[in-house]
Amino acid sequence: MNKTAIMITALVAVLATAMVVGAVDKVEIRGAVQEVVDGATVTWTPQNFAGFYYDIDDDLGNEQITMTITGNKLEEPNGVKYTSTAQDNDFDFEDWGWYRSIGFLGENYFAGYSENKPTVDGVEIDPELYKQSTDTNTLVDEQLLKVLIDDDTERTFTSGTPLKLADGYELMIKSIDVDGNKVYVELMKDGQSVDTKVVSPSKDGATMSDKTYYYKKDIGDTEDLVIIGVHFKNAFRGADQDIATVDGIFQVSDQPMDVSVDTEYDKMRISSVTRDTIEMDNKDNAITLNKNKDTTLMAGIHIKTADQDVIDAENPLRFYIYKEVTEPGTYEIRGAVQQVVDGAQVTWDPKTFAGFYYDIDDDLGNEQITMTITGNKLEEPNGVKYTSTAQDNDFDFEDWGWYRSIGFLGENYFAGYSENKPTVDGVEIDPELYKQSTDTNTLVDEQLLKVLIDDDTERTFTSGTPLKLADGYELMIKSIDVDGNKVYVELMKDGQSVDTKVVSPSKDGATMSDKTYYYKKDIGDTEDLVIIGVHFKNAFRGADQDIATVDGIFQVSDQPMDVSVDTEYDKMRISSVTRDTIEMDNKDNAITLNKNKDTTLMAGIHIKTADQDVIDAENPLRFYIYKEATIEAAAPAPVVEEKPAVEEKPVVEEKKVEEAAPVNVTEEKPAVEEKVEEAAPAEEEAKPPAEEKGAPGFEAVFAVTGLLAVAYLVTRRN
Repeated sequence: MNKTAIMITALVAVLATAMVVGAVDKVEIRGAVQEVVDGATVTWTPQNFAGFYYDIDDDLGNEQITMTITGNKLEEPNGVKYTSTAQDNDFDFEDWGWYRSIGFLGENYFAGYSENKPTVDGVEIDPELYKQSTDTNTLVDEQLLKVLIDDDTERTFTSGTPLKLADGYELMIKSIDVDGNKVYVELMKDGQSVDTKVVSPSKDGATMSDKTYYYKKDIGDTEDLVIIGVHFKNAFRGADQDIATVDGIFQVSDQPMDVSVDTEYDKMRISSVTRDTIEMDNKDNAITLNKNKDTTLMAGIHIKTADQDVIDAENPLRFYIYKEVTEPGTYEIRGAVQQVVDGAQVTWDPKTFAGFYYDIDDDLGNEQITMTITGNKLEEPNGVKYTSTAQDNDFDFEDWGWYRSIGFLGENYFAGYSENKPTVDGVEIDPELYKQSTDTNTLVDEQLLKVLIDDDTERTFTSGTPLKLADGYELMIKSIDVDGNKVYVELMKDGQSVDTKVVSPSKDGATMSDKTYYYKKDIGDTEDLVIIGVHFKNAFRGADQDIATVDGIFQVSDQPMDVSVDTEYDKMRISSVTRDTIEMDNKDNAITLNKNKDTTLMAGIHIKTADQDVIDAENPLRFYIYKEATIEAAAPAPVVEEKPAVEEKPVVEEKKVEEAAPVNVTEEKPAVEEKVEEAAPAEEEAKPPAEEKGAPGFEAVFAVTGLLAVAYLVTRRN
């Protein structure tokens, strides 16, 4: 296959992938990977654990977990210490001043209002929501409130359309006076009135109090706390309806979160609460960091340890903390936060950026991005350098040996088979999938294949139920001989036969070759590469059906990903490809790290900079790289429409039957049934076009057509 054909295939594959990219059912946001020995102390903060709350614009968020390792244990009560302190966080509507913000278990919570006075038009004024509250600090009552809305978007609502808030609240205009100076509003909660007030945003000399609607209530032991604030910009009385414009909303939950001393969160308990700080420890819960263990530490934050057979000074214990997210939404998986000045050089790798591929059990994955800052720029071609090198990765079915694994753009790819020989029962044997392939390295042909299945789960399939593989492939048993020694199998792809073979898993002295089914084909310029391997454990010929058990499956995609030199991924391009390594740079794409900027660097990996007004030696530029992951909401249950005439139908049908009684119905019925049975296949064949016409994503067909057309024109031009 020539390079143009590979390009067309890659474009189609990328488009198909883009239609579902990032859609998962859960997201693991991990912190920096730690490698520790006895007596070590390790710490995670928002700078190296994206599971903690962090606001890059204001550099807010200071949650911290510190662990002290004793042997392989986190002894109680101080093996794990957690602390977080409240900070002043400015409202999006800045003229209100600040509230006390605290990160807790990775979320932003409200801990009270700040008494610091904002400056409006050069004059200090009272902080409105602080002034209107009786109690202004919730931590003294050992409780927190979730921040629901903090927004300065300008929006208009009318007497006919209320202003929607969170948690079932909405604000309604009851009336506006003739001059538009006074607005009579009513607050509803789940359809019930809970408050009424008059605000006067348009009168001469209106103060912040005149322009602000507030609603306060008792929350637990905290009395008369403002939980909703709405700033009115102006109001207008119209002929048909009244209109008001708001440009500031702040709302916190009316359901408090208990953070009283001795409250337990899995292995952790709150040990101390002051008016500013929460501390936790692992009292009564010693934690052993055994191999291959997943421990829930506290409220969605876990500890994961590697599956290591040897842990010593040369092979220190590997582990990390992570947060598991299952709620629908789009999440940032960010790398370590960097604070840089002119001339600085910063680096992310899989241990500091969870968006890169990493296998903690085998310590695999070595993608790396290095940036060199010149002023506030990443100059081309070497302001950004990316590199990744293939490594031996053992098959889950270990007797096959290893394949060459490479992380690329955060995913695990296949780069070929390793010639290293596995040891089975004390004897070195040939690596089967390497041996059966003609070409064994895809990087020399500047392409990668996605790893689809790598599994050693034991499973049984029969002559009646094929073995399902990925990408439309399935393996079928055609027959098994009387002794169960030979299994005749057929490989299908989208219902079409592509290969047949005989494997002999049960014969005396069966070798790895006897027990392994393989399917190889040309992939781009790579010839006769095994893309599917299945290891048979045994087979049995039954009276009704034949049965086989497999305990190893490996499959890679038959659609290559083009990684040829000069291939571009947004701002990056591949600068070098060897049989082991891929390198990229930002040739022809200088990148300016302006304030409050989100730049797509390459294929889903972005750079985000802080919204900083001042950048100097005391206030270095803050930025990080990140990758997005999306959890899709479950599809709503289908609505079953009630048919109004359901009860009448049986009556009508009975009348028809009675009237038709003299006719010989029994003779006609078979004919009708035969017609239905004959028509069924035709109907089934006719259905797909109609269904596809309205299927989600059908527009992608036009996109593919466009891509193919472009590729064709490029080919002609060349």
